Amino acid sequence: MILGLKRGEIKLVQPQNGWKEEFLTVQKEIHEAIGIDINRIEHIGSTSITGIKAKPMIDIAVGVEDINNVPSQLFKSMQEISFYRLRVVLEDEIVLAKFDNNETFDIKTHIIHMVDYQGAKWNDLILFRDKLNSSVELRKEYEELKANFIQNETGNMDDYTNYKESFILRVLND
Repeated sequence: MILGLKRGEIKLVQPQNGWKEEFLTVQKEIHEAIGIDINRIEHIGSTSITGIKAKPMIDIAVGVEDINNVPSQLFKSMQEISFYRLRVVLEDEIVLAKFDNNETFDIKTHIIHMVDYQGAKWNDLILFRDKLNSSVELRKEYEELKANFIQNETGNMDDYTNYKESFILRVLND
């Protein structure tokens, strides 16, 4: 199974059979580490969408009670299972990552998007995944959009994310 991206790398790979199983393994680890209900840990992102090329990283939504008051012990518990808080600053979201090597931190394999459970961001993440999984046309369009960026654009991960934004908003608002 292909899993992980080097710092600054943006690439898509064919869907991998092990992505779902990897999510289920990590979901259980997170549940056991922080005691959060299993239904508050969801597989999101392109690796959760049936049959499309994706960045080989497992994206996970973790829903907490209040994103502005997450206990420091939760981050210590996440670090014990090799998830580290990133310096990424996003509104109403905390980002953590897991790496293939905790000495070099050079290849990111998993991303956690910690948000308010059933809040706006949570609902958007789940709705986008579900809409794409229920529509062959949307999946194909999304895959082509991502491939077009990689083939024709230059930029970093922020540019890649911004490139996809209008498509994501259209899907969420339809």
